[in-house]
Amino acid sequence: MKTLLLALLLVLPPRAGAMQANTGTTAADFLSLGAGARALGMGEAYSAVTDGPDAAYWNPAGLAWMSRPQVSYARSELPAGLHGDFLAVGAPSRLLRGTVAFAVTRFSQENLDLVNNANQNVGTFAPHSEAYALAYGHRFSDDDPLTRTHDYFSEGWNILDAHRPVDQEREPWTGVIAAGLSLKVVSENLGTRSAAAFAMDGGGMFRPVDLPEFILAGAFRNIGGKIHFISDSEPLPAELALAAAYEVRRGDKWRWTPALEVDGPYAGSPYGKLGCEAAHLVGQNLWALVRLGYSSRSVPDLGPLSGVTGGVGLRISAFSFDAAFQPMAILGESFRLGVGWRF
Repeated sequence: MKTLLLALLLVLPPRAGAMQANTGTTAADFLSLGAGARALGMGEAYSAVTDGPDAAYWNPAGLAWMSRPQVSYARSELPAGLHGDFLAVGAPSRLLRGTVAFAVTRFSQENLDLVNNANQNVGTFAPHSEAYALAYGHRFSDDDPLTRTHDYFSEGWNILDAHRPVDQEREPWTGVIAAGLSLKVVSENLGTRSAAAFAMDGGGMFRPVDLPEFILAGAFRNIGGKIHFISDSEPLPAELALAAAYEVRRGDKWRWTPALEVDGPYAGSPYGKLGCEAAHLVGQNLWALVRLGYSSRSVPDLGPLSGVTGGVGLRISAFSFDAAFQPMAILGESFRLGVGWRF
């Protein structure tokens, strides 16, 4: 019964809400299960926070903040014998003037009985799905020094009675801008049938020059073709995300990052995410982290407690370890473990 219920939740998302009129369903919904234990611990309010190779999944613009090569891996254990794996590798490239990353997402299930039309057992099969992504992120500008002026209108500023910025004063819209794009191949295998499609992710980030702790972000995910099985075709679980985060530092030992995100899926009602991460320097090059989050995505089907997430993490020099969980009501609990390394 748990297997059936979870399969229905993955394959048949809620009907569309007020933001869009589509009332159909989508295929390859494993693409919406998330990636990275840090992200899950923060309720997956992660589009404005991501800054490592995981950005290939959440918002490729986050790759632009990487200064060193990194690798990350996360394993998700879902109820009813379902598993998720995510591996990402990213490295800055002077030649390409940005960061390149490669990511693999895999969703698998334990063996199931294979029966024929006479209900006879003829063996077993293990359904699985994969997505292979190649992503790129680029930073367009750096923080402006105090003596630099961005007078975009130059001598063309001739609007009657308009206020002209004071010389050496920066306009409020200046700052650090990053953008990214990811191209991927999506494949699903149901044992006797398989199908594939191409998809694209992308996004941007903005840090105001006078308030670099504040991050605005936007992303789109899973925009592409349809998965075609036999005579039926279903679109991918495309969605748009708008997010914001704020980094607070108290001295050299405390960091606090709250984040907010609103997602609008192609098939389903818009939902919100809240997340917070607190980090404390407990020793030389040793950070301890605690995370809490909430996502309203599963609330209509599994109740309000299913939206709660939590997690912990450790950063030891170049190594990182993260763990997170999410209760899923009658289905059980979802756990995610992740490790990372900065070269």
